[in-house]
Amino acid sequence: MVDGDIPTLEKSAKIYQKIDYLIDHIRQTLHYYKDKITFTEQIQDTYGSAIDTQVLLFKITKQQQSLDLAFYYAEKSKSNTLKSLLLESNAKSFAGLPPAILNLEQHLKAEYALYISELINEKSNLKIDSTKISIYDNKLFEITRKQDSLTQLIEKDYPKYHQLKHQTQPITVIDIQKKLDNNTTILEFFLTDTTCYAFLISKNDLSVEELPVQKLEKQIKELRNAIISKNTSLFKKNAVSLYNSLIEPIKDKIKGEQFIIIPDGPLWHLNFELLLTHTSVTNNPKNLPYLLKDYVVSYANSANLLLNAQHSSKKTNKRQECLAFSFSDTTSLKTTEKISMTRLRSISYDLPGTREEIKAISDIIDGQYYFGSQAVERNFKKNANQYNILHLALHGDVDNDNPENSKLYFTKTKDSLEDNLLYSHELFALNIPADLTVLSACNTGTGKIAKGEGIMSLGNAFQYAGSKSLLLSSWEISDQTTPELMRFFYSNLKKGMNKPKALQQAKLQYLNTANINRVDPFYWGAFYLVGDIDPIQFKDDYFKFWMIGFVVIGILILIGIRVRRSFKKQH
Repeated sequence: MVDGDIPTLEKSAKIYQKIDYLIDHIRQTLHYYKDKITFTEQIQDTYGSAIDTQVLLFKITKQQQSLDLAFYYAEKSKSNTLKSLLLESNAKSFAGLPPAILNLEQHLKAEYALYISELINEKSNLKIDSTKISIYDNKLFEITRKQDSLTQLIEKDYPKYHQLKHQTQPITVIDIQKKLDNNTTILEFFLTDTTCYAFLISKNDLSVEELPVQKLEKQIKELRNAIISKNTSLFKKNAVSLYNSLIEPIKDKIKGEQFIIIPDGPLWHLNFELLLTHTSVTNNPKNLPYLLKDYVVSYANSANLLLNAQHSSKKTNKRQECLAFSFSDTTSLKTTEKISMTRLRSISYDLPGTREEIKAISDIIDGQYYFGSQAVERNFKKNANQYNILHLALHGDVDNDNPENSKLYFTKTKDSLEDNLLYSHELFALNIPADLTVLSACNTGTGKIAKGEGIMSLGNAFQYAGSKSLLLSSWEISDQTTPELMRFFYSNLKKGMNKPKALQQAKLQYLNTANINRVDPFYWGAFYLVGDIDPIQFKDDYFKFWMIGFVVIGILILIGIRVRRSFKKQH
């Protein structure tokens, strides 16, 4: 590249700025989920070329503006469907819409989810009733028309809603750096067919590195297969190789221990904390040099979504502590009522795996636990918006062909209103403003990769519903080891650790105490945290703050009395 190419690159840069404006305009005209996903996939190559242009300009001119714009385009390419849904929800909260309109909008969402479920169930039958299919399609078309009319009415009569809904300008690098502390680095990836761009942002620095992409997806699959098959030698080979490709070239630019990773493409299927920082002769998984031992790793969909979530989490309304559910494939259990976690602590007899998991955390936090015939979809939907933490020890089923049809299984009953299958598309109609949702079902963090949107997992749907952070699993987890891991995790949260620190320490605590036959990464490495990293405020934390406040006030009063007495004696 020579200086004479600068005018051409600058012309290209101006063209991409105009294209970016047009993309924003087109996005505002899209109302349907699938349309938004498809459009995001179609524009990824455009954003890739825009990034190429700005990185080339930066290499030649060394101007910070080009680097800032390259990162800007990387951010604009990420999770736009999730951003738009959260913006829309935020707009409805702050635009002063009348309750009648909000209730109607929620009713239409619920109706739409209902008929989608009916359509899926009918199409799954061996003998499909075409008349029913036609009825459901017509109902969906009718509901969609009502939703479109309602949206047009709201945007016309409530201009503040329209303004808040269509805020498309992402926060700048400077804004991001203001919100970071000296202990945190954000690593954001953007993949093209030939290059992997790695943007690193810390409190005072922004840099970009171009990393190799050859065989990247193949190596990630091999690493995952090695973990699941407990093949230590194959795991070590791929874990070191991936570290050398993705982390080693940038390790000197990582500041502090808090390491937030924003993956792209197949990198969403990689648990970075399991990478090995160097070759090791040991075959004891407990002693391997995991990245986990050096950094507190968490994940985010984009820097914008992460920092907005952190900002809003400081304004959390007071809710009850924890709502927990566990799956049962039969309702003929000793106890089928809901039970408080306080009562669960006193149970001494052995429990099935998922119930043992809930009992492990009941020793640490308070809340309500539903199991047996009470662990049904209806009870979840009724209570989900009232708790700060949701812990769902349920079975999950991922539909890679149609991600919106992925589902969680609640206890099967003869409920005429709910089928006790919670589909991803149903979550779009729910309001779940939890600080943390723990999905300890199998494969809750896996799914089809949608270009620019990330992994279309069950967890992704909970983000659409408003959950600020998620604890997900990358493969089928073990009932034998999960209760212990969760006990460590919740104990660390209760001590005031932020969420990823609590998870990191839980994994290390597990490794240091586990049976030698259960220290392979398969047993403890599946869980990863996405989203807001802030600590969780528990009820007794508020009590402590009040007590500290009273003690401080008391001390000040005593000091005041003594000073006053001393003053009187002197006069």
